[in-house]
Amino acid sequence: MIERRTAACEYLQFAHLAGVPGLTHAIFTRRGGFSAAPYAGLNLSYTTGDDPATVRRNRAVVVAALDMPLVGARPVHGASVVVIERVLAGDDTAEGDGAPWQERLQRRLRLIEADAMLTDVPDMALCWAFGDCAPILLFDPVHRALALVHAGWRGTALAIVPRAIAAMRQRYGTRTETLLAGLGPAIGACCYEVSDAVRVAFARTPLARTCAVFAERASADGGSGLYLDITASNRRQLLAAGVLPAHLQESGYCTGCRPDLFYSNRREPKPSGRFAAAIGLRDVRE
Repeated sequence: MIERRTAACEYLQFAHLAGVPGLTHAIFTRRGGFSAAPYAGLNLSYTTGDDPATVRRNRAVVVAALDMPLVGARPVHGASVVVIERVLAGDDTAEGDGAPWQERLQRRLRLIEADAMLTDVPDMALCWAFGDCAPILLFDPVHRALALVHAGWRGTALAIVPRAIAAMRQRYGTRTETLLAGLGPAIGACCYEVSDAVRVAFARTPLARTCAVFAERASADGGSGLYLDITASNRRQLLAAGVLPAHLQESGYCTGCRPDLFYSNRREPKPSGRFAAAIGLRDVRE
């Protein structure tokens, strides 16, 4: 991945997305920002106990790096897909406060639960905070539509990524053979021991069962453990959905192995922070 730095943060970009005109995206590390320990760094989560004023300062760092306001629904580790349109922001007169449409849109989205967001609307960035789940970025260069997916084990077991691709196909006419995909940092099988109930959950969805990557080996307590590879499982789902291998890039980072770069809900003492992933469009006609 390509490493970028500003005075207040550092972030990573996928090479095949970085050169697309009008497209901006970033996987932010925890380095920089204003949060104190135990959230030390660029924590983007309001829900893990960090000072809200500090999180707002961190979000401002992300906004400045992207040069774009942030919007996002409420991820709930499910399989719902939401299409984000400017009309959701409502009418200026009806809203009554004259706030920018992106700000009014974010107010509406706080009430919407989803683990995949789709849009073709420019001048905003889809953004979520992550702490072991996989951020998956999708871009349709033909129809200039994009998606951000939040794929933890539950979403992966429900095949959230193929659902998002199917929604892009229905909404925008996306063809999977032209789709570009980026798999961001997530906890790997090296660090992620799960219960057998997780394997049972994957078995309920045929595609998830076929694409699941589990490993069995000795656990930390000396017994036999079951380990899940979220990144590999989602890679297989992307390929099964028709994404071309040449159009798929991975970060190569395990959040559990690299707490110096990313927050990890599973491997760090609680409470911990969450790192940001974002993708958005600018109007190239401007």
